[in-house]
Amino acid sequence: MTYTSVSDVEVRYGRALTVPETAQAAAWIEDLEAEILERIPTIEALILAGRPTIPTVIRVVANAIIRKLDNPKGLKSRTVAIDDYSTTEQPWIEGTPGGGPELTDDEWSKLLPGSTGDAFTINPYGAADYQPDPWVTTT
Repeated sequence: MTYTSVSDVEVRYGRALTVPETAQAAAWIEDLEAEILERIPTIEALILAGRPTIPTVIRVVANAIIRKLDNPKGLKSRTVAIDDYSTTEQPWIEGTPGGGPELTDDEWSKLLPGSTGDAFTINPYGAADYQPDPWVTTT
């Protein structure tokens, strides 16, 4: 599964990536698409069925990479004081500063929209909202 290219990231980012950024973005694209395939094994069949669309997959992956390029350490906040120097960095996710790009819950929901369900439907934590169509196969 390869849908996103480095040029997709560059177009959305609004500038050409440097040589190191290009190599890094290519690796991140591969990582994110592998993670998507691992978490949603039927993603290719879903894309063929039009839910999600290829442009949606490209947008989600490219935006995650742009977020990482803009904030490489994954910081929520950073404080710097000048006199008697002091610095504080607070990561978004504890224990994972400097890791690869991550998809947000909203981005995951765009890749795998939930079923409509009833008013009193409760899904266990971690269970997929959407059940794949048994008539659509990946082979």
